[in-house]
Amino acid sequence: MQDFLSIIFDDLHLTDAEYFFVSASDAWAFGVNLPNRSIFHAVLQGEAIVAVGDERFHLCAGDLLIVPTGSAHSLHALGGMENTQVDISEQFGRSRETPICLGQGDLSAFILTAGCRFDAELGQPLMSALPSAIPILGVQKSTPEWLRIGIEFLLQETRERRPGHQSILNRLGDIWFVEVLRTYIESLPEGNDSWLRALKDPALALVLSAIHKFPGRPWTVPALAQMACLSRSAFADRFQKIMGKPPLTYVSEHRMRVAAWQLRHTGQPICHIGDAVGYASETAFGQAFKRSYGLAPSRYREQMRQLAACNGD
Repeated sequence: MQDFLSIIFDDLHLTDAEYFFVSASDAWAFGVNLPNRSIFHAVLQGEAIVAVGDERFHLCAGDLLIVPTGSAHSLHALGGMENTQVDISEQFGRSRETPICLGQGDLSAFILTAGCRFDAELGQPLMSALPSAIPILGVQKSTPEWLRIGIEFLLQETRERRPGHQSILNRLGDIWFVEVLRTYIESLPEGNDSWLRALKDPALALVLSAIHKFPGRPWTVPALAQMACLSRSAFADRFQKIMGKPPLTYVSEHRMRVAAWQLRHTGQPICHIGDAVGYASETAFGQAFKRSYGLAPSRYREQMRQLAACNGD
């Protein structure tokens, strides 16, 4: 069975990865606000303060921080400037071969900023379990080896721009996100009962891998408990405690997320989508979908296509 973290990342559908560098001098500040994008900042030289909501993070060379859902945040020099930042959100979507230069005078920070889109629907369980920001501290002010190698590869790929360029950038974004998340999950205390805790629980990770990989199977609590090598009651209690909901509720919610993604991104007939997520009839699927989304599957597909057309997607 493929490991659960890999399956979860497949569900995220990370795309449109973009990267640029910020060369900051003296008093400087910049802000980013890009919902439904994961934003990544790595301080390569100097220092920076990152403000995310009410939290403040002091990053030095070798440190990095990810804002998983792209909520409004800012970076600024150590002396302040938080309220006079330049919004660089619009820099995403542009092709840049030179750094963004902020401020004047001596260099005080050199920062790699990256971002990629993710599927908010399928990614909801993971993203809602993550904190608003995840800092990863370097070792002795040294950039983590995986990031150092990735930056060298990024610079080479950006210079050459060979065929498949965007696919390479997307995969690089996947790798960086996985590395940050792995480090964060490994740091969770044993007593932490949350959705992320399931990634460290061998029994639940195995069960969740199967649910995500095969949403259309006729899952039952006894079958899932057997897979976890637990009694039915022990499994149900463990699942409820860590996941915050009963096993079959989680199965149903995941099926609906998969169905919604299929309706948005494919032209598959609705009856085929319903069958793929475990419903014996189109009517039963339609009723279940409407309970979750408030719309019949056909109406949901129509609205999503209209929205995508308005957004130019």
